[in-house]
Amino acid sequence: MPAHKARIGSFDDLRDESRRIVEEALIEAARQPDRLDTTAKRLAADYYASGMNVPAIEKRGLTSLAPILLQIDALQDRARLPALLAQMALYRIPAPFFVSVRPDEKDKRRYILVLDQSGLGLPDRDDYFRDDARTLGLRKAYEAYRVRFAQLSSGDAGAPMIDAVFALEAGLARASMTRVERRDPNVVYNLHTVESLTKLAPGFNWAAYFAAIGVSRAAEINVAAPNFAQQVAHTAADAPLAVWRAYLRQHVLDAAAQALPSGYANAHFDYRSRAIRGIEEQPPRAEQVITRITGNFGSEPLAEGLGQLYVARAFSPQAKARAVAMVEHIKLAMRARIERLDWMSAPTKMRAIDKLDAMALKIGFPDHWKAYDGLTIERDDYAGSWLRANAWEFRQRLADLNRPVDRARWFTSPHLVNAFAGGLNEIVFPAAILQPPFFNAQADDAVNFGGIGAVIGHEITHHFDDRGRQFNEVGNLSEWWSADDAMRYKQRAARVAQQYSGYAPLAEHKINGEQTLGENISDLGGVHIAFDGLQRALAQRPVDRLDGYTPEQRFFLSFATIWRSKYRAEALIDQLRTGNHSPSRYRVLGPLANVPAFARAFNCPADAPMMRSPGEQISIW
Repeated sequence: MPAHKARIGSFDDLRDESRRIVEEALIEAARQPDRLDTTAKRLAADYYASGMNVPAIEKRGLTSLAPILLQIDALQDRARLPALLAQMALYRIPAPFFVSVRPDEKDKRRYILVLDQSGLGLPDRDDYFRDDARTLGLRKAYEAYRVRFAQLSSGDAGAPMIDAVFALEAGLARASMTRVERRDPNVVYNLHTVESLTKLAPGFNWAAYFAAIGVSRAAEINVAAPNFAQQVAHTAADAPLAVWRAYLRQHVLDAAAQALPSGYANAHFDYRSRAIRGIEEQPPRAEQVITRITGNFGSEPLAEGLGQLYVARAFSPQAKARAVAMVEHIKLAMRARIERLDWMSAPTKMRAIDKLDAMALKIGFPDHWKAYDGLTIERDDYAGSWLRANAWEFRQRLADLNRPVDRARWFTSPHLVNAFAGGLNEIVFPAAILQPPFFNAQADDAVNFGGIGAVIGHEITHHFDDRGRQFNEVGNLSEWWSADDAMRYKQRAARVAQQYSGYAPLAEHKINGEQTLGENISDLGGVHIAFDGLQRALAQRPVDRLDGYTPEQRFFLSFATIWRSKYRAEALIDQLRTGNHSPSRYRVLGPLANVPAFARAFNCPADAPMMRSPGEQISIW
């Protein structure tokens, strides 16, 4: 395990390779800038250069954050608090709200502003209330982190203010929904106007807040977490302004820390990476900067510039064509499985097939790249470029409120190693995941269906998991199931949750089967329909044993290969507490325990420890 890693495995190896390709392109661009033939590439290269310019970062200190820090320090009048919180949203700093513009969950023809809970410094809302040794250690590390920030930025490490800010966050945590509660899309859909929100959560000038963001009083807003909005309003009216100043300053510094001088960056690493995930050393500088430009989901403002550099070097039309053909086989397999279901009525089956047929495919990279008009990146100002890029991105999305939904738009970058089930009833496969061991143009169908095919099946099934099943063929949240069919589905889903809740990857640390339910259902359905898709492909191009293995055995060996991994204990505990995915080992053991084709492929005896008995095996799709 490298000292700068929290986990190693197939996904991580491929992410390293994607980063290497992007880094090579950026190094070459520095030698030959004329090869940067698009605005996105030039801006991404400048952004990368600013992140690598450590002397300039150290020299600037906090001056680049003056646009927001000066406003925080000047907060002496409670009436100015709404505008200041709006400014946090405009810079995409989630404190206390996470504010975004997204397609309306119940009307995917329009965009809507979403106001959601955020603003906590500990990994999970329950970490403010648990009293186990792990949590107490996290809280101690979080306190040390905030003390270091206070010392670095103002020399003020006063314990009373540190405690007061923690109390403010604890109040927000208490009002926050749990991760399991948030899995119900109807729970996080609550349309309000400024007037109705003012009645729901008095004590805060919501009109001033949304006016400062640039949203009309007449606009509808999805208040995803109403109790949280009420708590913010209460805290806005009652908490001392000195506590608000300290809270907001802390969260600005936390959000920007990796773009700031080494004192801030090191404090951020010691808490966010070492204490939470067990990482021992900081990654190489180039890896840090590329990861920050990319973001967790490839959706940061300039991620697409890196994606353009990647696609020019590493993606072939042949890979796209073969992947498209695999998608068709797997969709047809899903259709056949729906038609054979013995627990679903005919009318609901018809709606499910309509949804499957309407599912859109995005693969490789977008047909039209993002334009970056008006964005300025300075090669000697990393933190300032980060702040300007965030503000530019938020303004771009805010302008969507007056436009119809663009179904062709990508929300991720092609160089990201991941795949998605998008909210517009679409499946998305960036170019970087269409590489070995997930996809290999030189490999036979069995290997590719067990690799990228299982990922394709997983993303298709996401639109039919416990959450995704509630959206119709155009992606709208609507009840298209009969009551009896929905009840039978929930009974099967409950059995999946129960199975996974029985797994304990570490002593005293079990998988939360409810929290990971959507991913577990998708893993199970995905491997079923990928295997069936392989049978369709083999009917057209039969293949016998290769290297001593049957096609069926090669399929399951490939499936296991993509999930091989090793975790640090701290990172594994963090995933179990905060993640939606089961640890990789159980993404193999959990689904295959319910797959009769696996037992047949390897002639497993009836009492094989890995397998559930035929009467206990769970099948949904």
